[in-house]
Amino acid sequence: MANDSFEELNVAPEPDEKAEHADIYTEDGAVRGDFLAMVGAAIADRDVIWLRRNVGNLHISELGDVLEAIMPEQRSALVHLLGDDFDFAALTEVDETIRLEIVDQMPNEAIAAALTDLDSDDAVYILEDLDQEDREEILAQL
Repeated sequence: MANDSFEELNVAPEPDEKAEHADIYTEDGAVRGDFLAMVGAAIADRDVIWLRRNVGNLHISELGDVLEAIMPEQRSALVHLLGDDFDFAALTEVDETIRLEIVDQMPNEAIAAALTDLDSDDAVYILEDLDQEDREEILAQL
């Protein structure tokens, strides 16, 4: 009998990662205020581990929603703290004003490096919002 329960444990399905993040939204589809407060506190505390675990694994649309919902001064800090765990494709999910606010605070070298990981359509979408001088400098680095 003990062997049967051991086999059950071995074949039990693993939890769906996206199910963990489904609870960041209220019933009306807004990002939950308590989740945003935790994100804000983690940014203030520079808690990279918490941010990578709870924000870095979000789907790009969810990450975009979080970027739009947090305070403007927290956005670049979040991108910086997530580092390589920040999925640059999330910038295609946010309003142009927010996207520009974030990329304007990033060095062109970092933008160029991040764009190499994106589909060409997403890279073009982000590049087209930049001013000509920055766009040329970034393209020269690709």
